[in-house]
Amino acid sequence: VDGDKLIGALACYLQSKKKLSKNAIVATVMSNKGLEDYLKKRGIKLYRCNVGDKYVLETMQKEGINLGGEQSGHIIFSDYAKTGDALVSALQVSAMILENDMKASEALDPFDLYPQILENLKISKKIPLEKIEGYKELVKSLEKEGIRTLIRYSGTENLLRILLEGKDEKLLQKRAKEAVEFFRSKLNG
Repeated sequence: VDGDKLIGALACYLQSKKKLSKNAIVATVMSNKGLEDYLKKRGIKLYRCNVGDKYVLETMQKEGINLGGEQSGHIIFSDYAKTGDALVSALQVSAMILENDMKASEALDPFDLYPQILENLKISKKIPLEKIEGYKELVKSLEKEGIRTLIRYSGTENLLRILLEGKDEKLLQKRAKEAVEFFRSKLNG
């Protein structure tokens, strides 16, 4: 089960029980925009943070939120634990399914994810992204077409990670190729 779908289903379940603090959750920058749109339609705010349980918990504590997690399926219910706990998650999912008298396949598939393309480009040099000529214009043009971007260097390898996400998969594929070529020309000279 996709972690974003799990978080979305659990957020709505807690909201229906009036147990979702501040009507908000925390997820990472890697979480799918489909989750954000699904929650927004239900009046649930999504706070985004960096990847990692540490950052999810920090943001939850700062904002006074009791549910947060990652696309990977790590979920924190801060009413019960200060870290991801698979047993707590399993109990919450079981309660949600039983109380709503639903099949697990229905309960854990509440919305469609948007297509994502992740490219890992090998690079010879790391230049701060904001200093790359044309970078800001590239991101703006992608956003104008409804494409969410997350572009960052790997902390451990000579890689640039390029994540593009949107509703139109063909457009994503086309623009991902363009983005890879753009960065290849700037970072492998």
